[in-house]
Amino acid sequence: MRNGLIFTLILMISQICMGADKITSLSGADVLNGEPKTITTANHKATIAVFLSAKCPCSASHEALLKELAQKYKDFQFVGIHSNSDETAEETQKHFREAHLLFPVIQDARSQWANKLGALKTPHAFVLNPSGEMIYHGGVTDSHVGPSAKKQFLKEVLEDLQAGKPSRHKEGRALGCYIQRADEA
Repeated sequence: MRNGLIFTLILMISQICMGADKITSLSGADVLNGEPKTITTANHKATIAVFLSAKCPCSASHEALLKELAQKYKDFQFVGIHSNSDETAEETQKHFREAHLLFPVIQDARSQWANKLGALKTPHAFVLNPSGEMIYHGGVTDSHVGPSAKKQFLKEVLEDLQAGKPSRHKEGRALGCYIQRADEA
């Protein structure tokens, strides 16, 4: 009981600290061409950063929904982040080239963005306002398999923001494959 209380307290403090950090830009090499890319949060209603994998079936099953959202919500900026150190550059490039996403995917070579944002799995979505404050973090949906989801967390957050309302979700459970960080390889 005591250990559970301590764990809950530590988790709450880490969430408060995580919310205090602002992220006004994300940078990394574009996985398709290796060119340096910097995404800034200003000048968009929000920036949606989604951690994605080249091998995780859960991540792949959400790509169609992410494309649909990027197409529908043009005032929002989307970026994929690839942090899995156990996926080669070749397989990553091949996967995302074939996925035909409507937004760039940047390489998180040292897992700095995964660590800073607290990303655990793929897919794991983060919505940042123009000032770089986190509005939402968690799953794209409530399912391992995108098309069978009953709740579409990210879509509902974007609907709220588009309508000028506060987000009905601050966080949602991320389901998927764990990110293999660079320091764990």
